[in-house]
Amino acid sequence: MANNLPTIDDITLAALDVFENNLYAAKCCSRKLEGDFGSKGGQIGDSLRIRKPAQFTVRTGQAWAGQDIEEQTDTLTLDRQKGVDFSMTSKERKLDLNSLTQQVLKPAIVRLANEVDANILEEVTKATYNAVGTPGTTPSTMQTYIDAGVKLTNMTCPRGNGERHLMVNAEMEGDIAFALRDYFHRAGKINEVFDKAEVADYVAGYNWYTDQNVYTHTVGTYAGTPLVNGASQTGSSLITDGWSSGASNLTVGDRFTIANVFAVNPVTKATLSDLQQFVVTTAVSDSTGDMTISISPSIVGPGERFQNVDSLPADGAAITVFGTTGNVYAQGVAFNEEAVALAIVPLERPKGVNQASMKYDSQSGVGLRYIEWYDGDSDIWKSRFDVLYGIKTQRPEWSVAIAAA
Repeated sequence: MANNLPTIDDITLAALDVFENNLYAAKCCSRKLEGDFGSKGGQIGDSLRIRKPAQFTVRTGQAWAGQDIEEQTDTLTLDRQKGVDFSMTSKERKLDLNSLTQQVLKPAIVRLANEVDANILEEVTKATYNAVGTPGTTPSTMQTYIDAGVKLTNMTCPRGNGERHLMVNAEMEGDIAFALRDYFHRAGKINEVFDKAEVADYVAGYNWYTDQNVYTHTVGTYAGTPLVNGASQTGSSLITDGWSSGASNLTVGDRFTIANVFAVNPVTKATLSDLQQFVVTTAVSDSTGDMTISISPSIVGPGERFQNVDSLPADGAAITVFGTTGNVYAQGVAFNEEAVALAIVPLERPKGVNQASMKYDSQSGVGLRYIEWYDGDSDIWKSRFDVLYGIKTQRPEWSVAIAAA
């Protein structure tokens, strides 16, 4: 008996199941904004403004001192459409659905899901300005992961059970699973680590995930003695000098600190023990040894409601880049789901196309579109999968990069 030809909906549903199961980072992001996109009768376009909590200064004494409510905002934009295109002969498409899924759909959709997953991790890691560990060295003790948790707590990141997620690669997981033999745990927890050679789901205040798509960063090439050029600078750019002429550049995601510029608690504004870390937001190079660097967070000094440093940089303050020049290293990342906004929005099924299907899982919030058409000249079925999404690191202070090898 001939095999039944799988319907277009069968193919899409099978692909959607594979796609959902391979989206690891997406499960750790905030998805509450995506319902605002594409609502019937209330379309907002492809961008949505994200409002951040207001901050205030505190009055001393009895006299009323009013202040305006001032909010900061970010924008979540549906600016990423990814897809996989392929073709099948009529004979190949005649396969039963199980064979078609294993031989064709699964490899295509696993590749697509990994692309989305990698995009999420690259976005959050490159936007994260706080970091711990030593670039080029995989953490071999829990101390590094604990240090990341301390930074999150100091930035007022919620620390309830299950609210913090940790994405690591296989090498990071392997090294820390071995190191856990030296820590006190319930016997069952230790047995689980060694039986599976992996870190248990919830350890040291994190939900642990092992992901092959953790971001790998290449540090810019720099030399010289970089310094702040001009006292009391504020805002999202920093004027610097002292770089070696013609030999220095910084890449997006590079981090640095400024001498004697310490971080503060976002709520109380109390000075913390760590220097404030800044991340480069636009690649920059200069042949004269001077560079104006676009940075996050913007420098906001004492007395301001959004203050994030204990003092403004002094002229000639030393700049220290996180990582050796030209070094390539992987970065795990610890974050609260509210640090990252993700929207995956179903694309419309084209009208007038018989062989098109869009399937959406309301529980996972994932939609996938599949279209195929027949080329009679070559007896080939041409196919495409598409997914539309946007990512925004809306609370970078609630994420910490973890340097590895």
